[in-house]
Amino acid sequence: MSGEVNSYLESVNRFFEGLRDSYRREKESYREKLSRFFEPLVFKYRVAKEIKRQTDRYLASDFNLVDIMNPDENKISDIIAELLNPNGKHGQGEIFLKKFLEVLREFVNPEWLSPESLELSCVTVDREHTTTESRRIDIFLRFSEGITVGIENKPWAGEQKNQLEDYVGYLREISEKGKFLLIYLDGWGREATSIKSELKEELKKEGKFVELSYRRFLIPWLKECFKECEAEKVRWFLRDFISWIENNLREEVSDGAPEKGNH
Repeated sequence: MSGEVNSYLESVNRFFEGLRDSYRREKESYREKLSRFFEPLVFKYRVAKEIKRQTDRYLASDFNLVDIMNPDENKISDIIAELLNPNGKHGQGEIFLKKFLEVLREFVNPEWLSPESLELSCVTVDREHTTTESRRIDIFLRFSEGITVGIENKPWAGEQKNQLEDYVGYLREISEKGKFLLIYLDGWGREATSIKSELKEELKKEGKFVELSYRRFLIPWLKECFKECEAEKVRWFLRDFISWIENNLREEVSDGAPEKGNH
């Protein structure tokens, strides 16, 4: 009886040893296949890395000036206002403002805000424009024709209570014949909340309020500026600004979105 048991155990051992040998052979074969597959890829990666290291001495492909600046809400507003200003240091005159109004037409198109009917060179561009309610509009444009445009820039932070409604009241008060536009520019594509929905819809129908996002409006405008700009230094900055937006702001509402600046 014990001989039969021993024979059985030996056969079981041989069976499992055969399985182990088969597994080792399959494992070695798989490793060899992986090695043959990745060897040329690793070689190409090393070559590409070396080429990048050499060319970056002249191209600096990873360098992004805006990324180094790590801008907050106020700095972004400073950049936008500077580009909109016909007398800005960019030296491109009114072309950036003109492109701003042209891209804006795709979202809201009141006839009194046409670049062809406005004296663009006479516009004034203010930052942190103070209202009669002691609110501060991020970017404020006043045209010589009495038309005003307010831009509330919200890359991260939310709104204060009744903030946009107060802006509407102020713009109505100071604009000629009620010709004004309030732009809510949000980095994440969120809708404005500090204005009643009924008032919002009424203003939208009148072409006096519009909700825009960085992805759908700001980037297309900056790309138009890039195409028209004749100063290479400014073109490089615009390219970096566009890249920074694409890498840091997504067209979505995220509960975990960081708030890098309150206003």
